[in-house]
Amino acid sequence: MQYIFTRKALPAFIACVLNSAAAAGSFTNHTGRAVSGELTAISNGVAVIGSRGYPLSIFPEAEQVRMRSLLALPPPLPPDLVALRRSLDERFRRNEALLKAGAKTEAQAAAQRAKLEAVWQRALRASREEQQSRK
Repeated sequence: MQYIFTRKALPAFIACVLNSAAAAGSFTNHTGRAVSGELTAISNGVAVIGSRGYPLSIFPEAEQVRMRSLLALPPPLPPDLVALRRSLDERFRRNEALLKAGAKTEAQAAAQRAKLEAVWQRALRASREEQQSRK
């Protein structure tokens, strides 16, 4: 049986620690190639790794989840909520444009803002309840 001497054990231990630390900053894309570097941000479908931007679509779903958890980001919105948010945003911008043009009073614009906010909050609540019922 072979023994690891102390002189050799410490460098081996350090190498293991460095390898595991490097693995935390290494992400595998769909083709199996590793992208290494410090993950600093995820925004607009782009992950910034080592000062370079990579589209999130090049990484498998499991890697995307791991990236989001490393940055403590919430999971992305479901497609139906993304579409609703886009629609509500357009309605909000139209409301503000009508207010600015003088076609609406401040009270009417405020009422419309409150209505849009209520729709968004109801949709978020319903989505959360649906996710919890799946579990």
